Order: sequence, then C-alpha cells, then structure tokens
Amino acid sequence: MRILKVLRYTTTLLLAATVALALAGSLPTVAEASTNPVDLEFGGEGAMPWAIGNIKPSDSGTKTISLRNIGDKDGFVAVWVSDIISSEGINPESETGDTAEPGELDKYLLFNLNAAGLSTDLTLPVKINDLPHSATEAHYLEIIPIKTGATVNLEWQWQLPAQTGNDIQGDGLSFTINYLLRDFEVTNLSSIVSAGGVFTEEVTIKPEASSCVLNIKKDTIGLAADAGPITELWFIEIEKEPAALSETTVTVGLQYELGPEGITFNQPVILTLAYDPGDIPPIARGGRLAIAAWNSSTGWTELSGCTFDLVNHTVSAPTAHFSRYTIIVQVPSPTPYYPEDTPPVEEKPPQTISAKLDVDMLGQKQTVEIGTDGTLSQPLTLTDHSGNFTVEIGKGTIITGPENTELGRIDLKITDRPIVVPDNMVILSPTYDFTGYTRSMQATSINFNPHATLTIRYDQQNLPENILLPFIANYTDEHGLVPLTTPPDSTVEIGKATALITHASLFVVVAEKLPPAPPLPAKFKVLDLIINPEVANLGEPVTITITITNEGASTGSFELHLTIDGIVRVVREITLPGNSSDTLTFNVSNLAAGKHQVKIAGLTEQFRVVVTTNPPGESDVNWLAIDAGVGSALVIGALGLYFLVRRARRQR
Repeated sequence: MRILKVLRYTTTLLLAATVALALAGSLPTVAEASTNPVDLEFGGEGAMPWAIGNIKPSDSGTKTISLRNIGDKDGFVAVWVSDIISSEGINPESETGDTAEPGELDKYLLFNLNAAGLSTDLTLPVKINDLPHSATEAHYLEIIPIKTGATVNLEWQWQLPAQTGNDIQGDGLSFTINYLLRDFEVTNLSSIVSAGGVFTEEVTIKPEASSCVLNIKKDTIGLAADAGPITELWFIEIEKEPAALSETTVTVGLQYELGPEGITFNQPVILTLAYDPGDIPPIARGGRLAIAAWNSSTGWTELSGCTFDLVNHTVSAPTAHFSRYTIIVQVPSPTPYYPEDTPPVEEKPPQTISAKLDVDMLGQKQTVEIGTDGTLSQPLTLTDHSGNFTVEIGKGTIITGPENTELGRIDLKITDRPIVVPDNMVILSPTYDFTGYTRSMQATSINFNPHATLTIRYDQQNLPENILLPFIANYTDEHGLVPLTTPPDSTVEIGKATALITHASLFVVVAEKLPPAPPLPAKFKVLDLIINPEVANLGEPVTITITITNEGASTGSFELHLTIDGIVRVVREITLPGNSSDTLTFNVSNLAAGKHQVKIAGLTEQFRVVVTTNPPGESDVNWLAIDAGVGSALVIGALGLYFLVRRARRQR
C-alpha cells in the first residue's frame, strides 16, 4: 500500500485516482492544494492507476482505497468517474483489424463498490458508463458520513462476465475516479434524548445556512438502525440535476439526505423544505408542490399530508423515518375554454390606420388607432390606474368582435355579478368584466388573434393556508370557472397571476384548496408498567397496571397480551378514541414462590413471591415454645417438691 500525498481545498476537496485497465502499467498522479479544516487523505492500492493484462471472460479483481478525514469537520464523499477512454489493443480482433476503432471493453466490464455508509440510487454492479459522471449528476455514489478522524475503506470490484465474446480481446479501458469531500453539520441530541430514545422536549432542528427544518414533538421516540436511542442526526444538502420523474412530475431544487440511515420515529416528525420559485420549470408552473422520499425499489414517492406556504416558499410533510428527500411538482394540465374558436392566423402587414378604438380601464381612458380590420400597428398595453388588471397585446394582433365585427370601444368594470364557486375553490380577486362595444355601442365579446397576455394582481394577505398556486379563470354560466393557460415563460410570483386569452369576458383569480390531510391513524403506546407489590407472600394477589395511549387522531383497537414467565395469562382488546389514554389493571394469583417475569406490549418487569412462617397479620409469638417451657417448669417443680417431702420424712 502506498499512501498518497494529502490533498486540501478551500471548502471542499477533490481527489482523483486514475484507473487504467490496459496491458501496461503507469505511474501514480499526485495533486497539491491549500490547507483547510476539511481534509481528505487517501491511499491504498486502489488510489493508484490500475494495470491489468490479459483480460478475458470470467476474469475479476478487487482494488481497495482508504479515505481518511484528517480535518476537524465531519463530511461526506461524492464519487464519480471521468475521462473514460476505451481503446483497441495492439492486436485487434480479426473481425475488424482496425486499431483506430474504439474498444468494446466499456460495454461489458462490470464495476461494484462496497463501503460502510455507501448511499446510491444505482443497482450495482453496473457498466462504467452507468456510474455517475459528475458530482451533480442525478445518479449518485456517496459515502455518508466520514467523520473527522475516521477512515473508510472503499472496495472496488470489477468483473468481465463469462458470456462476453471475443470483441474485447486486447482492448483497454482507462478512466479517472474522483472523490469530493464536503463538510456538513451534525446535531448532537444527547442532552434532550433519554436512554430509551424519548425526546424530553419539543425541538426544532435547523442547521446553519440550511433550507431544511425538522420539528420533533416531545415524547417522540427516535431509534437508530440498531434499535438503540438516537444520539445525533444530520441534514446534507446535495446539488443534483433535476430529474423528470414522469411526463407529469418533475423535481425542484436540492436533494436532502437525512441521517443516520435507518432512524425511525414512533410518531411522524414534520419535515419542511424551502424552494426557489425560479427553479420550477416553466411547464410545471402553477402545479401542485409536494415532498417526495427516495426508495431504492419504487424511486421517488410522494409523502402523504403535504402542505405548502406560497408566501414563504416552503413545503412540509410528516415522515416517520429518514431517507433522501426532494420537492416535486405536478405539471398542471388545464383545458382552456374559449367561447370563440378563433384559429391563429399569420401576422399581416399593418393596415392603413383609419379607425379609432376608445378604451376605458376602470376610469383609465385612452384612444387607440387600429386598422380597419382591427389590426394593431404597434404593441399595446391596457391597464387600470392601480395596475391590478393589465392586458398586453402584440403588434399585428387583430382585435374584433364576433365574426370580425369592428369594435368602437372596450370597457373594464368590476362587477358584483354572482358566480358559482365550487366548494374546493376560493376567490382571490374581484370579478372583472372586460367587454367590447360595436360602433353602434352594442355590447359584445372581444376576440384577440393571436392571443393576448392578461395579468391580474391580488392581495397575497388573503391567501388561505393549504391551497394550490392561484390561476386566472374565465367564467360563463354554461361552463362555470375554467382555468386559462399560463404562458410557458412566465415566472411564479405570489400576488400575481398570468394567463393567455383569445377573448374577453369575466375574469377572476381563483385557487384550488387542498383537501384536509387525513387524520393520523390510530397509534398505540403502552407506558408505566407497575407491579404491586414487588414482593408478594405466597397466595397473595399481585396487581399489574399499565397506561395505554392512542397518539393517533382516529379511533382504533389494540390487543394486549399479558405474559408471565413466557406464558400468555391474559388477552384483552381495548378500543380508544384518538388522542386519549386509559389505565388497565390485571390481577394475578396462585403463583409459585420465586422470581416471575412480566411482559406486555414490549415492557418488562419482575416481582417475587416468598414463603413466610406466619400468615400475614398474625402475631409473631411462638405459643408452642411457650407451652413447652411452662410444661417443663411444672414437671421440674413437682419433682423438686417430691424430693423435699421425702427428705423431711427421713430426718424424722
């Protein structure tokens, strides 16, 4: 083993081990950098370039590299490959005879990695091109954690499958393995978590400069993978390329690794992630936001009970275990309804200006010159004094009434006309009546060909909790509220909604309310196993008491098994409403003398049964001994009297 020189960077450390699968060896590469508290030292055979000759089907090998964090901050390591070169050998296979042709070894050779703390979304082993090619690629290989002073051994394994043909004869493969060490903050929980893993107080955990917040209620039990109490936890923000989950779902922003892996909670904790509205792809703007957890079997799975705050740009969800999390957004697919089916037409040269169009936007008046066919020669913006209602119309747009009727006037009013609002919708703006008038001042609808862009501002203080992103809808008595299409290049901005319109009618900003989160299912916890007395006399009954709590919000039933000395003595089913508790008492007797073990719902206690000489409550006087003593005294006294009388008679 050869220990390579220590490599250091200012905030992170990048180490590269060049790995070559070829017939000839090469020399190791050493890099240098500046000093920093986060340092990674690596060595071992795997830290050098590889040199493997005579590769043939069924060949395999193992190389090991040791990574040591010699800094004073905990960190994690991202691993990826680069500089992949597949080449023909000096004796190319006879099928081609072309030494300039790329080799085929990269298409067959399989790689596997074993290491403590390995986190990956790959199903290993994989081919070289399936490994991550950058630290920010959607696929990942990471070692979490590598604490200060700790060493982690990475075992790289390669194998050429037996069924590989002769295409690889003499071929070579070279590439670079990169290791990037980044620091993260570990939160110590020892002062607020008991020996049983119980949180003694409610806690909100937010590492410095993190966009991730975790809220844990008092009395929550947190257990590590080995079923012991948790003593620490961490959040790791990981920059990854956004991945498309499906045609209707995309990821937004960072990914968050919560650890240590395997932590579970007996009741949900609340995870909150922040997002940047600018990270939402244009196609998904206006869609429903949620938090998803990574599962190696099912991929990204949306957590139930998600809520979000449009003002502070956060999404929250309950979770009972640690995983990798990210924010996802559902791509909306509203079907706009346009009363006037006006197909788009090619832009025409502006007509000779010969008509005027009067506009009154809630008292904001202007006169617009248009062509005889309604064509605008210049872009036009119509807005009211407050700027709450704005229509942007492009140059060359044709503005007419139905059947190309010439318009003489456009008016914008706020109407109190009643509209039917579904139960799951909430109105956020006034109802705007955008109406056209013919030259003879007959009210009519307005057509825009092609579309215009409508923006309506609303008071964000009126935003209720748990709603989807607001949108503009048009209203008709026949179709009710119908969502309009959002421009693909628009940005999400709280207090403003934008839509494309091809006609003018009643417009309003609405939002869909999220259904209430389902109540938490019944979740039972058994506490306070009390035995009285702890030392009982033979034949004396023993009372066993427990407290059972339903921490969920729904009524449920729970079956209790009282086990004494490994034998189930009592089975009892209890039904409790949500968020309630009850105390149960069991009486047992006729137990033999000695120690006895009680188990119920995971709790264990012991008591003893003892044998006593006197029944409880009686006097401790030994009447048999007293009777024997009195009898003996009477006998002795009688004998003494007999001898005294006999002696007196002899003396006479």
